[in-house]
Amino acid sequence: MLMPKPVMMLVLALLLSLVLVLPAMSFEGKIAKIDGSTLSLSIEGALPPWVKKGALANTSSGLGKVTAVAENSINLKVKSSAAAKLKVGEAVDVKPKNAAAGQKLQGC
Repeated sequence: MLMPKPVMMLVLALLLSLVLVLPAMSFEGKIAKIDGSTLSLSIEGALPPWVKKGALANTSSGLGKVTAVAENSINLKVKSSAAAKLKVGEAVDVKPKNAAAGQKLQGC
C-alpha cells in the first residue's frame, strides 16, 4: 500500500528534522584550565540543551560530570588519572552520557 503524498512528505520532514537535531547533542571544547580533576573547557557557539550542572557526559577521556556552566565555558569533573593525561589547549569531545562511547552523534 502506498502512502498519500502529503503523509509521505510529513514523514520525510520529521526524519530530516531528527537528523539535523542530533549533531547539536555533542560538541568539542578546548581545555582552558586543569585544576586537579576539574577541567575548564572553553566552547565556541551555543551549548546543547542537555548541558546543565549535574549532567553526566562522555568525554574523549572518560565519564565526567558537569559542575559549572557559563555562557562559553563549562567545568567537568573527571577521574584524576584521566585529568593527569590531558594538557591545556587540547580538544575534548563531549557527548551526553547515554551516547555510546565510540559513537559520534551526527547526521547522515
